[in-house]
Amino acid sequence: MLSKTEELTGEVSLHGFFDFGKDAFATLEFELEGEFTENTEVIIGEVAKDGKIVHKPGFKTFLQHIFQQKNGRHVYRFPIPPYIPAYGGFPYCTAPREADGEVAPFRYVEVNRYYGKVTLRRKAWFGDWNDDASFFTSSKPILNEVWDFCKYSIKATSLFDCYVDGERERMPYEGDAYINQLGHFCNDANFTIARNTLQHFMNQGQYTWPTEWLLLTPLMVRDYLYYSGDKESVSQWLPHLKYKLLPQFMTEEGLLAPALFADKGNADVRDENNHIIQWGIRDIIDYPPTEQDGYDLRQVNFVPNAYLYAGLLAMEDLTGDDSYGKRAQMLKTAIRKHFLKDGLFVDSLGSNHTGIHSAMFAIAFGLTEGSETAAHAAVLSARKMACSVYGAQFLLDACYQCGLAEHALSLMTSTEERSWVNMMREGATITMESWGDRWKANQDWNHAWGAAPANIIARRLCGIRPTAPGFTTFIVEPQPASLEEFHCVQPTIHGAIELAYSKDKGYRLTVPEGTQATYFGQTYTAGTHSFPDVAQK
Repeated sequence: MLSKTEELTGEVSLHGFFDFGKDAFATLEFELEGEFTENTEVIIGEVAKDGKIVHKPGFKTFLQHIFQQKNGRHVYRFPIPPYIPAYGGFPYCTAPREADGEVAPFRYVEVNRYYGKVTLRRKAWFGDWNDDASFFTSSKPILNEVWDFCKYSIKATSLFDCYVDGERERMPYEGDAYINQLGHFCNDANFTIARNTLQHFMNQGQYTWPTEWLLLTPLMVRDYLYYSGDKESVSQWLPHLKYKLLPQFMTEEGLLAPALFADKGNADVRDENNHIIQWGIRDIIDYPPTEQDGYDLRQVNFVPNAYLYAGLLAMEDLTGDDSYGKRAQMLKTAIRKHFLKDGLFVDSLGSNHTGIHSAMFAIAFGLTEGSETAAHAAVLSARKMACSVYGAQFLLDACYQCGLAEHALSLMTSTEERSWVNMMREGATITMESWGDRWKANQDWNHAWGAAPANIIARRLCGIRPTAPGFTTFIVEPQPASLEEFHCVQPTIHGAIELAYSKDKGYRLTVPEGTQATYFGQTYTAGTHSFPDVAQK
């Protein structure tokens, strides 16, 4: 566990406003010197405007402490109240023991009803994190700012034992953790939080209700194995993963349809002993529901079945059991039979609508063939960022898989309202839960699931992805689009991979000992190599 203490000082005359520059989960102590006993007010918060901390209904931090200061110089600790989760008895992550009390995310401090000198000391807490393990810069300053913003978002939320879905709930969900762990893997070769989170899903997965998030679990375990090489933990999780594929909710043709079973009074997932391991589940598509781009949600939906297809392929990779691959191909056949209409996958059985979600998951999970890819890519181009910050992960993944690298770059560097730049413009230093308060009134401002560029830049733009457990082999498939240059450092357990690009000079790749890289069919062993930009020729 790491901590960083920052100190601010100033003179206060009735009202004082202080800015630590970045939001962080932290504690606060303050030093005052009073000539007489007087009631003083101290406020901490995440959002400010015109020199005052903003207090609106919702889940952005606003904590007030009114106390009677003592005569003379004294140091006080701001009393952060015990955490209360948003939803009753759900499990949540507690503050780190080292903090010796509760923590709260805040950036700003107000000191009111006081005259004199103030010294503030904020102690921010982070998980074990190496800031120097990763690096990215490019010829596009806005992209660099977005990468820094998203990297810090992963770091700032790393203080808990597991990846959390923000301060409102402080509990792990697979949808959040999928993006969070990839961002962590691309910025630091430390796998403790990922391991803890996956273990949590094996032990307490019953709190997850979205169909698709359960289906992400095999993909998360495969990513964990490929980045960490931890085969021992993975072997312990494998018996649990078959239930994450939701076999009880299959139609005769193998399509996934939890809603059909819910209508019969059974949407719980049970093991072979009839024990409930997941409570009533339902398809989510995207979240919040206003981010579904008009998805035609019915009883049998395309998006969850696309997730299932990807999950089956991940299980084949993890187990070496080709029966999973055969099931995946059978499912693909059924999906194409029932959902493919006039070259596009529709949202659900009986629907004629293809929204951005059906298009992006069809591409991201490998269900399109031939000219279908271009047809679905056209939907992505036309709809722009018509999905949530969570959906943005899969949208960007899909863009880089269908020749839309320039479109992906434009989305990551957009200055429109639904963008990472706008989050920063509104004052956030950790990614928001949604694109802004207008899209989710109860959002928090510390949600790492909004940090997709923290992994997309390394994995897709720079194209560095492991192809074997422990990063022993990896692929390099960069797609710089209109960038003139970039320099990326990807941490691994073997050391750093470095990839530098110049439009004029091509690439320079450093391969660490114990690993092997592949670039357009050419293999590169440990050492530093230079080669031209094959894709641009």
